[in-house]
Amino acid sequence: MAQTLRPARALAGITLSTALLAACSTTAGGDVGSDLEAAPSDTPTAAAQTEAAQTDATGAETTSAATTPEPTPTTPDPQAIRQVDPATLEWIWWQDFAAQEPVDVTAADEFGRTYTIGDPAYSDADGDGLEDMVVSLAQLDGNGYREQWFLWLAEAEGAPTQVLPPVTGMARCGDAVESVEPTEGGFLVREFLREPIIDDHLDCAATGTYEVTRRVGAVRDGDTTLLVDLADPRGYGGLCPTHPRTEIAPVTVWGGLTPRIDAALTIDGEERFLIPTHGHTMTAGAEPMLLASTWAVGESFGDRICVWIDPVRYEG
Repeated sequence: MAQTLRPARALAGITLSTALLAACSTTAGGDVGSDLEAAPSDTPTAAAQTEAAQTDATGAETTSAATTPEPTPTTPDPQAIRQVDPATLEWIWWQDFAAQEPVDVTAADEFGRTYTIGDPAYSDADGDGLEDMVVSLAQLDGNGYREQWFLWLAEAEGAPTQVLPPVTGMARCGDAVESVEPTEGGFLVREFLREPIIDDHLDCAATGTYEVTRRVGAVRDGDTTLLVDLADPRGYGGLCPTHPRTEIAPVTVWGGLTPRIDAALTIDGEERFLIPTHGHTMTAGAEPMLLASTWAVGESFGDRICVWIDPVRYEG
C-alpha cells in the first residue's frame, strides 16, 4: 500500500506547486478578471451534455435525427361506403338475363328515358367486415315505370362493385316492393308479386297477392358474386317469381345459385318438392335454365327456397 500512495502524493505536490506559480504570476502584473474569463470551465457545455446523452450504454454514438417508423397498411373504414354518392357510380340497368346496358343516371338517354336513385340502405352482405349498400334505380319511360334494387359491394380499395342481377324489382302493372331494409348478414326484402291468371283482374294500382319476405346476402365465387337466400344459403337470393298452384310429388333435384349449366350445384341429387316458377320479365333470357321453388320433404311450403334448375338434369 505505501508504494501505491507515493506516486500519488508526488503528483499532488507538483500540481499544487504549479497552481502557486500561476497565482504569483497573476498577482505580479496580470488582470485577474480577464484571466478568469479565459480559464476553461470544469462544467460541461450544453452541446457536450447533448452529445453525452446521445451515447448509449455501450459507448456507441447514436443519431440525433428522429427515426421515422415504417408505414403500415391502414384498416379500411367499415362504413366508408356511406360516404359514396350513388349518383357518381357507373350504373348498369338490368333488362333481363339476356340484356344489360350501362346508363347515365344524371341525364335522359337517347330514348328519352330518365333515371332516379332511391335512398340507400347499408349492411354487410358478404361477411367481409365492410358495410355494403342496396339502393334502387327507377326508370321512367313515358307511361312505363320500372324500379330495381341493386346490391353494391364495398371494396377495400376503389369504388364499390354493382352486383347483377338486382335483388328485387317492381313495375307498373306488375310486382310491388314494400321495403328493402338492413338485417343481420344482408337485407330483408318484402314484396308482393303478381300471379298469372289469379291476379289478372287487378288494376295497375293494386298490389299482387303473392306476399314474400326473404333475407338476401351475397357470396363471392372468383370474379362472380352470387345472391344467396340467408334462410338457406343453398338457395338463390334474387327475385323468385310465383309458381303455378298445383299438386306435385317429391322429385330428385339438382339445382344451383346461377343459371349456368356448368356451375356448381348447391342441391345435388336430393329428394325434394319442386315447382318451376312462372316466367318473369327480370328472369327471362336464362334458358334452358329455369327458376324453381323447392322445399324438403317433411317441411312446409313456407320453408321453400329458389334454385336454378336444368330441366333435363332432374328426375321425376
